[in-house]
Amino acid sequence: MKKLLLIIVLSLLSIQSFAGSCPDGSEPTKKISADGTYFEYKCNNNKTAKTKGGEAYDSFPVHEFAKSPLRDLEVQENWQLFKNPDELDLFHSRFKYVIDEKGPLRWWKMSSYVDDCERATAEFDIEAFKSIEETGDRASFFIRCKTFFTHKHFRDQDEGIKVFERILLSWAKNKPIDYPDKNIKNSHSDIAYAATMTVGDFASFYAVYYDDFNFNNEQRQAVDDYLSDWLINYDLEPTRDLKICNLEAPETFEIEGYDAFGIYADYCGSNRWRMGLGAVYLGLRTGNQKLFTAGNRHIEINLAAIDKDGIFPQWSRKGALALSYQRQLPEVLTLLAVAYESIGYDFYEHQLPHGKKIHEVYAALFDFIYHPEKLNKYAFALWDFVGKNAYDFDKLPLEEKWRLEMIYPEVLAAQSKGYILRYRPDLIGDIDYSENWMERSNEYVGVFVSISGLAIYEAFNQNVAKDVARKAELEKAKMSPLYDGRYSFVLYRYADNESMKIGNGIINISDGEISIDKANRNLETGEINLYDTLNGLVDKNGEVSGSVKLDIINGRERSEFYKFKGSIDEKIWGESHKEEFFKIYMKLKLEDKTSTCKESPYSGEYSASWFAASTKDDVGWEFVGKENITFDNCKGKFEAIEDFQPEDWFMMSKALRKDLNVYIRPDGTINISGNLDLDYSGKERISIKSDTQGGEILGFYNPGWRLKVVLKRN
Repeated sequence: MKKLLLIIVLSLLSIQSFAGSCPDGSEPTKKISADGTYFEYKCNNNKTAKTKGGEAYDSFPVHEFAKSPLRDLEVQENWQLFKNPDELDLFHSRFKYVIDEKGPLRWWKMSSYVDDCERATAEFDIEAFKSIEETGDRASFFIRCKTFFTHKHFRDQDEGIKVFERILLSWAKNKPIDYPDKNIKNSHSDIAYAATMTVGDFASFYAVYYDDFNFNNEQRQAVDDYLSDWLINYDLEPTRDLKICNLEAPETFEIEGYDAFGIYADYCGSNRWRMGLGAVYLGLRTGNQKLFTAGNRHIEINLAAIDKDGIFPQWSRKGALALSYQRQLPEVLTLLAVAYESIGYDFYEHQLPHGKKIHEVYAALFDFIYHPEKLNKYAFALWDFVGKNAYDFDKLPLEEKWRLEMIYPEVLAAQSKGYILRYRPDLIGDIDYSENWMERSNEYVGVFVSISGLAIYEAFNQNVAKDVARKAELEKAKMSPLYDGRYSFVLYRYADNESMKIGNGIINISDGEISIDKANRNLETGEINLYDTLNGLVDKNGEVSGSVKLDIINGRERSEFYKFKGSIDEKIWGESHKEEFFKIYMKLKLEDKTSTCKESPYSGEYSASWFAASTKDDVGWEFVGKENITFDNCKGKFEAIEDFQPEDWFMMSKALRKDLNVYIRPDGTINISGNLDLDYSGKERISIKSDTQGGEILGFYNPGWRLKVVLKRN
């Protein structure tokens, strides 16, 4: 009994002594153990708790103006970014083959120094590129090097990760990244920018691909500690003669002349985003509340700098480059939205100090890419940024501005996918990145940070692609055969109340889907094969919608997509976001209500041989399977009695092949569309067609696979 009483007393004493022992002086929290047999007393990992170098962190400006709910967010135990950890690897395996890891070598002429990139980054040798006369901004070379590393990793994860491993281990061991004395003016900007950029960027990369790093326990701890300590205790601070950003008055950036006002714009600029992303993601990954809170502080500062119009002035102040800098914003915001969504916080509805919500910032972006003049109040303040004249840039046509600033609406839409699916369903058609990945892959990977925001979003939201596919099916369900038939059309160009005929031809409508007759068409202002890009639908109310690529000006090779919409009995209007002056419209006239599917000479039974060819190698066409297909007038149907599985990596299920839409036009050309599962990565929507009469129907399954069907009449 005495022993029992002694144990109880000692237990109480230990509890009392522990109660005031939390590092921040707070009381520990009483919790039931996992097995429910005893109580635990744990300190909260409080954001104000002292850690190594904590005094420096606590001395940073708090910026009460920027205060938001982000400060109160907490890390979660056993946090996991992806529901299926393999999903990100699947994204890599699907899209890696078109990544050109040597692209930066050509764009930036890196061949003379690329071999020194890893050493210079690992040692943080700011003098490494000093001898290169191209630019005095040595920090930019670190950006180029890490972009090269990123592309290498996206293409080959196993080899690419080793570069990041070696660099991070070198940092953790030697701690080379540091700021110089604040009183030193020369090269301070270079060093500060390179330091904050590399640490922040590598930290977010490390957090996302955390489990891929082949570290032992000691190495892991060393890297975790180094990055965490750096991101918590270093800040972007101006030299002695510059001021920090005035978050309450972003309009101060409108004052002309950098030296006249003396703002250290990087304080609330690019690398604040990078450090914030690195600290947020790594804090969540390692369960480090203090690191996560430090990241949220970084993010708060930059969010507070977004003005009442939804413009981020630090990037808008880049003169003629204002537009190209702003294009980085969607990826940053989407990466943040994913991180915060993983712990249950709705970032799209987050309200900023100057009034806008995050989804309204996206909306502003999609507004001013079409109206860049809305950035002028900031752009003109630093009108000669890097030697480019913002006033001259303002006079250029929108298309030329986009060309110079690398503005691609489809890329911005894909990077804003979460916003578009939720707030802008009218732009859903612009986010099918698989269609333009081959052309724009370098815009999707490693643009701002060393991770692809699109890849992270898709891996996090594994059902999003399926949701989009369902939306596409719903759209297709709106098609109606009520207006099927053969129609003549006349195409007009329109501006300033004047119309000019530029083309004519015949279209066929079958089951509500529009196709053009190759034998009867004319385009006076461009190549007639542009009509082959025509896609269109007709619903039960006679509403026509679709798109077509056209040249509409004589002697000017500038083809662009026009989206059209209108009633089948009225003018069907089309507009292009690249053309500010001209519109187009079509007028249709019904020629034959039933001729498209009446007594087709192509009716009958055919054998269909399926082939596939990888775009990653030169092996050529590989046989997949053979079956019969029957055409009843204009409609075809595959026999589909068995799955095609000639190799382990092929999977063409009979159920999906049976549901494919097959249509043979009066001119003998054939179109096949619908969902197909060529491999085990999932199903894709295909649309393949023949360009001439005959037996070969060609197209792409996705950027990695070509697909061919060869028909032969039985």
